[in-house]
Amino acid sequence: MTKTKRILIVLLALIGLALSIELCVVYYNANFAVDAAPSICAINDMMDCDSVAKTSYSQFLGVPLSLWGVILYIFFLFMSFVDKIKNIRFLGFLEVFKNPASYIFCIALFSFIMSMILGGISVFKINSICIFCFMTYFIDLLIAIISKTKGISILKEVKISINDFIEAIKVKKYAISFVIVMSIFAGILLFTYQTNILSPQTAEQIEMKKYFKNYDSITDGNTMGPKEADVIIHEYIDYNCGGCFLANLYLHRIVMEFENVKVIQHNVPLERACNHNMQHEGHKNSCIKSKYALAAAKQNMYWQMSDILFEQSPENEKEIIEKARLLDFDIKKLKEDANSEKIAEELQESIREADSKGITGTPTFLIGMRKIMGIGSYPALKQAVIEQGGREKQSEQ
Repeated sequence: MTKTKRILIVLLALIGLALSIELCVVYYNANFAVDAAPSICAINDMMDCDSVAKTSYSQFLGVPLSLWGVILYIFFLFMSFVDKIKNIRFLGFLEVFKNPASYIFCIALFSFIMSMILGGISVFKINSICIFCFMTYFIDLLIAIISKTKGISILKEVKISINDFIEAIKVKKYAISFVIVMSIFAGILLFTYQTNILSPQTAEQIEMKKYFKNYDSITDGNTMGPKEADVIIHEYIDYNCGGCFLANLYLHRIVMEFENVKVIQHNVPLERACNHNMQHEGHKNSCIKSKYALAAAKQNMYWQMSDILFEQSPENEKEIIEKARLLDFDIKKLKEDANSEKIAEELQESIREADSKGITGTPTFLIGMRKIMGIGSYPALKQAVIEQGGREKQSEQ
């Protein structure tokens, strides 16, 4: 590896490492820190690292992608100096790394390809992008370009890396070391995946789902809970908002645990097609999803439709109808209502009401006179309800 190539790779890896560490902080604040302020890269609804960090796509095998990034860039740094490190006493075994530039190229190229897939998910599925994440994607591409050996094809670089690995594990002591290291690594991944220790939202979602009950006994339209309630929670949601899914689960649990709390859910789609407060296109198809939720309320199946929209994430009207057919909907009426002027006006009224209360983002809760923006932890929301007069149900003896 030439001196110039090494310097460039090291500089890019250090930048990538710094970004990955910052993304770890963003992930922690978004998922663990209840009162954390928005991150520097939470610019608007489209460019919002925090929203991306709250989705299940920000993790792989229970480990945050940002932490995978830290490991990746440390690997690049290590490989950049392995030819020098192996000369240190007791580190002679590092001689097995014969072509570090090829290893860096292969891993960087693979990382970039995976990054493009994640980028597509971010744009078309989550409807929010993480600027810092995209910066690391292009850093990976630059590292791949710089580390590639001139005159050697991509296939040849891959073959060199594979052949070096095969030759290394032919040596018994290296094969044993490899098995030990991989066993420890697999054990750690199995632990993080099964315990969800680094992905609290996933764990909470599993826990929260047990509070879903028979809707007919506790709901009416877009209202859930007893008709006579001392505490009313107004929840403002967008079906393409990452945090709104978890917020929806929170409120189902609140209703099941409190005897005098009622929830009223309001649709505030963050899409310019129906919400003229938006300065950009916003969350694609949020408007039609909200219209179908309101249309479902006409059949007293609002929360069932809300489940479909949150849990199954249909991409468009066709998919919404396909999924609704699996439940006891009058499909013809549902479609007619969703596309009617009456539902369109109901949605506009909901948007106007939110605007009059200064609500510009989702999820937002109004509990009495208190406004809570964003999604924190369930205990924090529960405490807010108690402070407003919520009474927990007494456990049956």
